[in-house]
Amino acid sequence: MKNYTIKIQGELRPVNTLPTLVIQEDTTRYTASGTSIPPGEAHARRIAREAFRWGAFVSERTRMRSTTIQQKSLEAACFSVAKRTSSLAIPSKLSGVRPHQRRLWVMLRQRVPAWAELTLDIRESEIVVLYEDERIGSMQGKHYGWVRPLASTGARLYLAKITGSEKAGYTLGVNVIVGHVGQALDRLLDVLGEAGLGSGGDGIASMRGVGGDGAAGGLRLVTPAGSTAAPTATPTPTPEAEPDDIVLYRDIDGTARATVNHVPRHSHAIEWGYHGSGPADLARSILLAFTDEATAERLHQAFKATVIAAVPTAGGVVRAADVRAFIAANEQ
Repeated sequence: MKNYTIKIQGELRPVNTLPTLVIQEDTTRYTASGTSIPPGEAHARRIAREAFRWGAFVSERTRMRSTTIQQKSLEAACFSVAKRTSSLAIPSKLSGVRPHQRRLWVMLRQRVPAWAELTLDIRESEIVVLYEDERIGSMQGKHYGWVRPLASTGARLYLAKITGSEKAGYTLGVNVIVGHVGQALDRLLDVLGEAGLGSGGDGIASMRGVGGDGAAGGLRLVTPAGSTAAPTATPTPTPEAEPDDIVLYRDIDGTARATVNHVPRHSHAIEWGYHGSGPADLARSILLAFTDEATAERLHQAFKATVIAAVPTAGGVVRAADVRAFIAANEQ
């Protein structure tokens, strides 16, 4: 373990953080429903749960719209799985970079590598970002509410890249990554729990994924299309993430991936977001993880039409509870 520091009101304070490497190979396996989960799938499912909790946490601390939080949590989950980060990582951009162009040009010419660690100087009205004690910008205001508390429990900031043309005269930008977010949330939850704080105002229930309608919280993005049910006065709570939830994501090159074994029937690859052979195979493969082959064969086209075809292009999460409910509703 190594000690790092963050600045709070100009004063350096130690933070007991995580090992230096934020990217690591996850070699763990765990067993869910009697089935051994390969390390890659276990990692993806853990990231999805962290993204769900992060979305709920953020919804209580920012004014971002629920759709923005949903999109951000999904993009962060996909990014974290693709980069194999040790915990959920949130890509973002810095604001207020224009006055610091000279420093950014120096960093560009020095070829400062991705994942170089940056320093957070937490002040009363802003969160200043420094590289080697020189200011290069600040966190966007919409992120203050969730970055502040997590910075004290282990979240750290890294450089993703300096953007813009390499020709003189162009304004450069800075893309950053907030790392170790899931683990920092765990620590914060422990601290709040020990303090005896309830869910009101401190998000305990939402952080555990058991409160509210889920609209602002994370990854419940997959719902049957064409529903005619009228909205209820009291929204139905979003279920807590389960190990059997199916995470749908894409590699950097756009290849569709799912945390369920592909059982070929109609296509050599899975897909989603439309009616076709790839989505049909994904629907059948998901159902096979929950029921027998005859039932999966009978129901997969309907499951494709009502659920898989409605998944956003970037991906999402198919809840295990929803799959079981679909099967139960269509039993003969």
